[in-house]
Amino acid sequence: MTPRRSTDTYDVKSTGSGSLTIGKVGRVVLSLFAGDVSEFSGRAKRWSGWNWPPFFLVLALGATALIAGPSGPARQFAWVYAAIGTAVVLSFCRVVGVVGDSRSPVPRALVQGSALLLAVLGLVGMDHLAEHGEIDVTGRTHLSPSGPMTRMSAAQVVVDGPAQRSWLRLTVAVEDADPLQQSCTPESELTLQLIGGSNTGRVEGVRAGTPVELPLGGSRTEVRVQVALSAEEGCLLAVSVASAAFHD
Repeated sequence: MTPRRSTDTYDVKSTGSGSLTIGKVGRVVLSLFAGDVSEFSGRAKRWSGWNWPPFFLVLALGATALIAGPSGPARQFAWVYAAIGTAVVLSFCRVVGVVGDSRSPVPRALVQGSALLLAVLGLVGMDHLAEHGEIDVTGRTHLSPSGPMTRMSAAQVVVDGPAQRSWLRLTVAVEDADPLQQSCTPESELTLQLIGGSNTGRVEGVRAGTPVELPLGGSRTEVRVQVALSAEEGCLLAVSVASAAFHD
């Protein structure tokens, strides 16, 4: 007797979290992400608890340096920020095993030692800048009297507050008070004299916009610089402080 074949067709729909379709998609997704996660987890299991104290020490040194950082031009802090940032990156890479991941302890010790050294260097550098770094005092200066100056007239640049460093770098700007009526700026010159200072605090023949270094010396409650203008007859010039900074 020949078995009877069934000609009926059945449609099977797969739905739900256990379906074949969802399972394939899930495996694709897991193949993209789970491998990296498992690898990272496996590496994390190998992290040693002894790696974390040096990392936190580097963070503490860097945070202390940043908190204690003085005010001043950003350019003078560039190397300090670079040292602290490099120290944190090296120390973190050492913790996660990106560098120094070998059986020999020498590479690991070199990486962690370099990170600690850079962090200490950043802290010491920030402390040095707090004691001897440049201080921008442009906002603390004013010209007295503040009006336009004529040929052979004089005024004073006053820096409020004590002199916190040994030198004053002063840049004076000179512009025509009425550019439509005259052009006297190219021929004008300045003479700067530190009031109460020695003859070394006098500089002649200064062009507008040229930085001048004035030795302060001693303790001062206020810094005053005599500014004498030399220009052609009939010129009316506006004199102002372009920048001023204390430094050692």
